[in-house]
Amino acid sequence: MQHKFIIFLIAITTLMHQKSFAQIQKCRVYFNHKSTKSFDAKSYFDAKAIERRIRQELPLYDWYDLPVDAEYLQAVEANSQRLMMHSRWLNAAVILANPEQIEKIRAFSFVKEVEISAPQTVSLAGTLDSTDADVNEVLASQISRMGSASMEAKQFNGKGIRVAIFDVGFSGAENHDAFAHLRSKGRIIKTWDFVKNEENVYKGGWHGTAVWSCIGGKINNQWSGLAWDAEFLLARTEMGNKEPFSEEENWVAAAEWADKNGADIINSSLGYTDTRYFPEQMNGKKSFISRGANMAAKKGMLIVNAAGNEGDSQWKIIGAPADADSVLSVGGVEPCCDYKISFSSYGPTADKRLKPNVAAQGRALCAVANGTNTVDGTSFASPLMAGFAACMWQANRSLKNMEMFKALEESGHLYPYNDYAHGYGIPHADRFKNKVAMPTHFAIETDPSGLEFSVKINEDAFDPAAEEGKQLLYYAIVRPSGLIESYYVLHVAERVPLRINVNEYSKGNILRVHYKGQTSETEFK
Repeated sequence: MQHKFIIFLIAITTLMHQKSFAQIQKCRVYFNHKSTKSFDAKSYFDAKAIERRIRQELPLYDWYDLPVDAEYLQAVEANSQRLMMHSRWLNAAVILANPEQIEKIRAFSFVKEVEISAPQTVSLAGTLDSTDADVNEVLASQISRMGSASMEAKQFNGKGIRVAIFDVGFSGAENHDAFAHLRSKGRIIKTWDFVKNEENVYKGGWHGTAVWSCIGGKINNQWSGLAWDAEFLLARTEMGNKEPFSEEENWVAAAEWADKNGADIINSSLGYTDTRYFPEQMNGKKSFISRGANMAAKKGMLIVNAAGNEGDSQWKIIGAPADADSVLSVGGVEPCCDYKISFSSYGPTADKRLKPNVAAQGRALCAVANGTNTVDGTSFASPLMAGFAACMWQANRSLKNMEMFKALEESGHLYPYNDYAHGYGIPHADRFKNKVAMPTHFAIETDPSGLEFSVKINEDAFDPAAEEGKQLLYYAIVRPSGLIESYYVLHVAERVPLRINVNEYSKGNILRVHYKGQTSETEFK
């Protein structure tokens, strides 16, 4: 009997322990104030970070750079299970605490807000491709469609630009031939694993390795990314679908680290969607990570993020931080043409802003842990764009980050046309900061009754034998507010590919059409 009683006691104790553990929650604690003690920016920041601030006419530091008050952190840590991280920019700490501790912390006079944060998994915007794609064609097109020949001729290769990459890990990259040129030149400046709090980031999977190769790699003796002479900061911020606690906080911590260490560009091929948020919350203001991303942009960095791979799922739209106003969100297009690849997430944001902003190839040949592979995902469109941006910033060093953002949009092949699948399209080096004469390839005509608009293609701009996807016409119905009501892409198989009944649309709306570099519009009256 005594033996059975001991077993029963152990069982009850175990249940009590499980119940107690289940009550522990992750919280974000926001503070009212910061310490007013002096802050030495020149000793805290890398020289490249100081240079970036001076070049972009930013103060060497501001209130957001000041450290979180040490006494606040001590008090919160003493009254919680664990202090996990803290953010200067958001003046916040992330803790694990039980309900009693949470209520006690809420009552502190220096606490502004306590936000309960449920665990969630990260969505990686990329998968290994199982198609029989011609790898050499994929490799050549992933950078050539952005003007690689023009950039190489002018020696625009990202030299002098520092790029931070946030990912789930970089397995095999430390010895991979794709990065030998970067290792030999000392272009890997710093690494940090924010999951394990150590320098080694060469673990966690192939995803980060593939992403990195799309910025600065070399595969089959060809460049797989455009910024092959840039400097790199590598950050492991996630453990993929297995990590319940790192998530958005590690991303923000890494952004502050990247800022401190002089990053010009952050590439992030991660996103957060339906395991935590509702579509109406994708407004760039709700999520911790999107707020952190916007703050990173205020520090003069260009934030480039994958739009996401939810386009053919129930969620469909972009996630966080791609929803942030100051994040350059990158959609994916098919290698064969300029049409959205099926999985690429759609815009707009919940508050009806344009997303994605631009697009790049959504299939790429990449370095992976044990060699190379063709991969699918906006995960790879994003770094292809980050590499392009690095080269353009090398060539236009005086541009501020949001000027660069705008110039990237304006260099898109669809500009000034845009839609919620392609943004402004695929940027090209020859269009960057250059005025391109708009061709005349079609006319929007109104029939004598005024009841129909038709688009008529000029004879010299029409090829009746063009392959599917090689001769595309884009058109959108745009409300007076600028909101796109609907948009379409047509393969042009005849000289009058589009006829629209005027009575089907409200007065004041705009018909906007793009074909082979020409954008024209007319108003419904």
